[in-house]
Amino acid sequence: MSHGDDRCALLEPAWTTDVLEQSRTGRHAAVVGVNDGERGDDHHAERLALRHTSCMVRRRFLVVASIALVVTGALGASASGLSATKVIYVAPVNRSGQSVPGLRIFLDVRGHCEPGSDSVPGPTYRCFEANSILDPRWADRAHAGSVLCMEEPWSEAVVQLDTGHRLPASNYPVPKSLGYPWGVKLANGEECLAAQGAHDMFRGRVVDYACGHRFHLVILRGMHRSHEPWSFDSAIWTGQRYMAGPRETVKVAWYGGPARTG
Repeated sequence: MSHGDDRCALLEPAWTTDVLEQSRTGRHAAVVGVNDGERGDDHHAERLALRHTSCMVRRRFLVVASIALVVTGALGASASGLSATKVIYVAPVNRSGQSVPGLRIFLDVRGHCEPGSDSVPGPTYRCFEANSILDPRWADRAHAGSVLCMEEPWSEAVVQLDTGHRLPASNYPVPKSLGYPWGVKLANGEECLAAQGAHDMFRGRVVDYACGHRFHLVILRGMHRSHEPWSFDSAIWTGQRYMAGPRETVKVAWYGGPARTG
């Protein structure tokens, strides 16, 4: 599946929801409602376009959420003087499973869902509509059989899917571990989303994130969190193969879920 025109469009965004201030090592967390051999550039883009299966539905199914984004707290300071990585939990539902206030939703999408997600651990779903995979999704407890999806953690659009029947239980807790964000914003401004499906490899390292729109910068598995700000090793796609990239500093790390539990 390619990225192309199937990507959820953004329509007049305006984001309001609950904010949970959670302190962690000087930081406040805000809750906001293959191998490395030669291959063609088209193949690379097609493989890494899996990062956008999180909400690839036809444009007529798009729903815009009206939510005013509120983030509390400030970045902590690291020993090096650089700002500590900001942690944000984000989901279209609150801790009670209710859709956040202000959502304008059209029940135009029909499909089916299964518990779990390929990129966001927790009480999430992976859903299917026609030829599209919609992942991650959260149950909307106010509407039985319905789930809500954000394309990306920084997205300002929400899509609703109605299964027409009761959802199977998805009772996994939002994990304590901060080792695997749903998405990150790097110090260079690039936004990177966790890959889904089969992952590429580079020098024995798993390619976990694809960045930007052309996916030439990728992030390798294993975030460095021993000191602030956090960072990742990277690789760069040249059009034929990967080559080693620089150490990338993480400015913001997004995690899926209205709150960390347990």
